Amino acid sequence: MKKRNWYPLDNAAKIFPAVFSEKRPYNFSFSAILSEKVVPEVLNGAVNNVLARVPTFKTKLKRGVFWYYLEENKKPFRVTEETPDYLGLIDFKENNDYLFKIHYREYKVSIVCFHALTDGNGGLAVFKQILLEYFYLLGKKVDTDGLIKPAAMPDSYKERSDNYVSNYKKAKIKIKKPKNLAHSDGTAFDYDGFGLITATVSTDELKAAAKGMGATLTEYLAGVYLFSFFNTYLKGTNAKKKNVCILIPVDMRKKYESESLRNFSLFVRVQREYTEGVTLEECVAAAVEQVRSGCDEKVLDSINHFNVSVEKNVFLKIVPLFLKDIVLRIGYYFEGENLQSGDFSNVGLVELPKDLAEYVKDVNFSISSSHTSKQLVAAVGYNGKINITFTRNFVENAFERAFISVLAESGMKVRVKSNYWEKKL
Repeated sequence: MKKRNWYPLDNAAKIFPAVFSEKRPYNFSFSAILSEKVVPEVLNGAVNNVLARVPTFKTKLKRGVFWYYLEENKKPFRVTEETPDYLGLIDFKENNDYLFKIHYREYKVSIVCFHALTDGNGGLAVFKQILLEYFYLLGKKVDTDGLIKPAAMPDSYKERSDNYVSNYKKAKIKIKKPKNLAHSDGTAFDYDGFGLITATVSTDELKAAAKGMGATLTEYLAGVYLFSFFNTYLKGTNAKKKNVCILIPVDMRKKYESESLRNFSLFVRVQREYTEGVTLEECVAAAVEQVRSGCDEKVLDSINHFNVSVEKNVFLKIVPLFLKDIVLRIGYYFEGENLQSGDFSNVGLVELPKDLAEYVKDVNFSISSSHTSKQLVAAVGYNGKINITFTRNFVENAFERAFISVLAESGMKVRVKSNYWEKKL
């Protein structure tokens, strides 16, 4: 079979090349704290070895007549030393045209991915394979079979598939658009980068708090997000009939037995109108009800049906790309970020092979904020702990303080780290 050297963007990816910018980088990152200092040359070799197994990552973004697409990138990949603003816009030209970066700093290795390439779970799978290959090249005894199929295997195409299109179904449950949304705001940084604060709590303590309210970890943290947002931005203001809406990605791989390493997530909206004296219990209850109803298969199929239908629209197909960019930007304003107050993403527990876990002490997950969605929260579990990372693009950190206070007042021991970005002023 002839090797393929280009790939159409998956359904979710198609929007990002049209709307990304310095103020909207649409990146996410995973970081691993290792048991020993990073050897950059070995790490570089590991990444290039893994790229031979993941052809959709060994690509560059190209403009076609009608759509953007991914084309094989024949340049070597280079790892780079971490910079303070590593979550910002990726300069593809400086990055040898690659849509992801691998950073290192002392004991830390990070992957930063542009969302047109993959989603959080796809990026995490590739990151785990890079770590495995890295320690194998260092001479450690790790499972060389790995976590990702070799590209030569007959069914490895499953990892390259656009599963939005392959799972397209005619389902038409009307999804109501949120109205009168409140948004976070503050004093914008006058330099590049994001304010990052990470709160670390015990998995068992967080589970106990969630269970006490009849919620999962995601539902509980979404409720805390709502409650903290209300108290930070709406309490004491004239905020009648103001809604807060949080967008929560749902990994579709388990629902459809997918092995895709590309984007394959849909979204659940959790929203509530602000009322004076709103309680944490009320916010968690709203999150429980809406996450569960939003994860109904018919609802998710309806969202996917709408998204794929836009792609299949005959008019949009024949519109040249320079006009399509304009159409997509306008459509994204009305159907995208403008319909959310913020994002909360929980990728769940990171499980590593036992022999690899020996060398990985901690894992973190973060998402770049944008000029519209300014307050993002990302959570990941590893080694008995949950790391909750807050990203913002303005100075004030009252929301983070409110959120962490809720956790502490619920009886959890909370360890807090910050990049102190606000101190640069």
